[in-house]
Amino acid sequence: MKYLLTAVRQAAIFIDRGQWLILIAAAPWLLFPTAARSPIMLVVPVVWIVAGLAGRAAIPRTPLNVSVLALAVMTLISLYATYDMTISLPKIAGLTLGFGAFFAVARLGRERAWWLRIYVAVMALGVALAGVGLLGTQWLNKIAFLSPILNRLPPVLRGLPGAEEGFQPNQVAGTLLWILPLMLMGLVQARRNRRPIATGIGAFALLFVLGVFVLTQSRSGYIGLAAGLAVMLIVSAPIRLRKWLVMGVIVGIVAVGVIVWRSSGTPGDGALSLDTLEGRVEVWSRALSGIADFPLTGMGLNTFRHIVHVLYPLFLIGPDVDLGHAHNEFLQAALDLGLPGLIAFIALYLGAFAMLWHIWRTSAGGRPRRAFALGLGGSLLAHLVYSLTDAVALGAKPGLVFWLVLGLIAGLFEQTEDEG
Repeated sequence: MKYLLTAVRQAAIFIDRGQWLILIAAAPWLLFPTAARSPIMLVVPVVWIVAGLAGRAAIPRTPLNVSVLALAVMTLISLYATYDMTISLPKIAGLTLGFGAFFAVARLGRERAWWLRIYVAVMALGVALAGVGLLGTQWLNKIAFLSPILNRLPPVLRGLPGAEEGFQPNQVAGTLLWILPLMLMGLVQARRNRRPIATGIGAFALLFVLGVFVLTQSRSGYIGLAAGLAVMLIVSAPIRLRKWLVMGVIVGIVAVGVIVWRSSGTPGDGALSLDTLEGRVEVWSRALSGIADFPLTGMGLNTFRHIVHVLYPLFLIGPDVDLGHAHNEFLQAALDLGLPGLIAFIALYLGAFAMLWHIWRTSAGGRPRRAFALGLGGSLLAHLVYSLTDAVALGAKPGLVFWLVLGLIAGLFEQTEDEG
């Protein structure tokens, strides 16, 4: 018996060392799930059990554990609420992969060498997503001088599950917001360390991702990136300059507001038009009605897009329009997982910003950790601002990047704690 227990433990240790490889192998099946493939979701809890058998904590301890586990519990509860499991399955599988990715990155990221490798991998993923977006987005013409470029981009990627007609530009922009500020700070750090090859590659990657981001013409994305970069600049500036920067940001906001207001009467769907705002307000009102009707369990992941046309008909948006989300991530979280899920989602953001503030306060000026904390905070804030008027819903395929960013934050925080 003792020999058998020893053999099981040794096997568990061997398998646990490759936990991240197992998750990478399972990722394609979880990103494109079917009913027949749904048992693959068990891979995530199984690798946690194996870690326990190997003598480690099943999941690493982080300040976000309670929030993540609360979301997991509400995901299970949402199975009761959903009216069609096949509709909710893609988002459930996406969230399951996100939970696994978060804890895997948080565990490995406690070691500085592993953290840097994961950071490079996430940036490479961002470049890949920008490339896929360039070839597969269903482009819209909002800004006149970009139209000649967009008209020359061939629709190469079509027919993918969940994006048969191409990717929605706003979704592409929201995804790249998790990448751009962090990529910028990585470039700054490479330049500080006088690494010309890394600087050159980083600059090219940043320009490429930024170029695709600009082509999306997402107003929510533009505002989010501007807000993230502005706060990064203010936080990193000397104290004597901060009040002037804040005043400059306020003046800039007022100026943009005046320009948009003066342009709002112009017919068309240009980037400065407010034509879509009325539709968003209507969607938000229907979302609030849905939350009021399903406050504790939510209506089930991914079901709002169908239920809204049946229970809460829209006047400005026809029933033939696939309304993928509520154009607000917080409202969408409450629709999917109820108010307890919304609270857990908000707690994720609060916990992440608290960890980043701790890293910023306790790290010496100029250290790489502080620079990366600034980039992570800028990425999270940029997407947060974007998410007030648009959404990459929980469980959506691009949302994996969100969990990777949270894992990087947790890993960086644990590095700070380990060094005292």
